[in-house]
Amino acid sequence: MLGSARPLAILSLVALLVATACSSGGGNVPGSAAAGSTITVMSLWGGSEQDSFQKVLDAFKTKTGVTAKYDSERTDYATTLQTRISGGNPPDIAIIPGIGFLRQFARQGSLKKVADLGVDVNALKSNYPPGILEIGQVDGTQYAIMVKFNSKSTVWFRPDKFKAANVSAATDWNSFTKLLSDLKAKGQTPLGLGAGDSWTLTDWFESVYVRQAGPDKYDQLFSGKLPWTDSSVSAAVDTMKQALNDQFVAGGVTAALGRSFTDGIGQVFSTSPQASVYYEGGFVGGIATGQTNTALKVGDTIDWFDFPSISGNKGVTIGGDVIAAFTTKPGVKEFLQYMTTSDAGSVWAGTGAVISPVKSVPATAYPNDLAKREAAQVANATAVRFDGSDLLPSGGGDDMGAALQDALRGKTVDWGAFETKIQAKWKAEK
Repeated sequence: MLGSARPLAILSLVALLVATACSSGGGNVPGSAAAGSTITVMSLWGGSEQDSFQKVLDAFKTKTGVTAKYDSERTDYATTLQTRISGGNPPDIAIIPGIGFLRQFARQGSLKKVADLGVDVNALKSNYPPGILEIGQVDGTQYAIMVKFNSKSTVWFRPDKFKAANVSAATDWNSFTKLLSDLKAKGQTPLGLGAGDSWTLTDWFESVYVRQAGPDKYDQLFSGKLPWTDSSVSAAVDTMKQALNDQFVAGGVTAALGRSFTDGIGQVFSTSPQASVYYEGGFVGGIATGQTNTALKVGDTIDWFDFPSISGNKGVTIGGDVIAAFTTKPGVKEFLQYMTTSDAGSVWAGTGAVISPVKSVPATAYPNDLAKREAAQVANATAVRFDGSDLLPSGGGDDMGAALQDALRGKTVDWGAFETKIQAKWKAEK
């Protein structure tokens, strides 16, 4: 849930993550004045993702004496958040579901400026590589802080099933579609897919598009400068459908369109797997091993390879989250301050579920090879771009996901109508 034009900053960020951090210290988190108070933190995470975040909240309480009560909203998160804001009952702090929503909430006056909470923004700059704090800025003002990210270019698979079929990981798109065909020929259903959560399809599209059309066009498309009627859009959809079809998707596309992304993970990594490959971000590892099937063993029953290159392009997309405050209650400032420290970053990184943007979090904080390789993958990419659907104006990502669902159903998507709708949303933001 980030911005798109800062690849150099992200490369610097991850390069720092894969090296041993040279500084430590948890930062100054004054907790005495707020000790004993309770704040609410709202997010859309559940399951193992919620468990990982809860460890951070618990560490915050130990550090400051402030209780951060977690409020999980698993469905219609953005709508629920907006309803609570409109009703005068916002959470104290929330994970913002996309930079489009960040811009919306900030410009409507719902968010508190970080500086107005008493947090010294200039003092935070040393915690992050250049460009990272800017992700949470709207019109040059700091409203939010990036707290975690994941690669969206990890293709997860069952090594045991690959071994049984005598196949290996793909490197480019042609070898990827051949891999799917070879698995099918060996009697395995290749792909798990949970496309009822339409954002999984936007991730497929973005991973294909940044490699096929290139990072420059990617920037243009997701900033409103390149129309969705451009031939590169339909070309990327056609490429997606070479993999996402009834031949390769477990249970068929129609069933997949009614399946959640966690159930899609279960198709590959449950104790009764139905498929061998699942594409989604680095967070899949934490969900699969911590929630879907705790008996999974890295290298034996779970692993990942790079999303296949197209025309030699190995560009990588990442997704991440920012937090922002809606109130100035005691404990809110302390929480935002804490989330900028290596203490918080190390606790979260230690769960194996996220990559921390705090540059003083050492590589040793990551508990397994999966997470260390994820950080290195982004560091070595030819181009890094943020999740495109999260850059669109509020609601645009949902519209994009719905259009891609229609494409998988075999319908002809009217990209002209989509372009008109998106441009109206861009203009409404001004």
